[in-house]
Amino acid sequence: MDIYQEMKNAEIEIDHHESDLYVPCNQKTKAILNQYQYRENVIVYTNKQDGKLWYDIPFAYSPYWEKRKR
Repeated sequence: MDIYQEMKNAEIEIDHHESDLYVPCNQKTKAILNQYQYRENVIVYTNKQDGKLWYDIPFAYSPYWEKRKR
């Protein structure tokens, strides 16, 4: 299962831009990311809309890649 699907199954709030997946920083997402193969590529940023910390997970928004395959 990919990281996008894991976040979705855990009912995590999800946002994205193109292929990048965005999820809020919390204990649930941290636990999932600790098992993520490419966690060294994950960036923490402050979301300008809510002022909270979020994870930017590059190239991990699966629907983007599924759409490109078609």
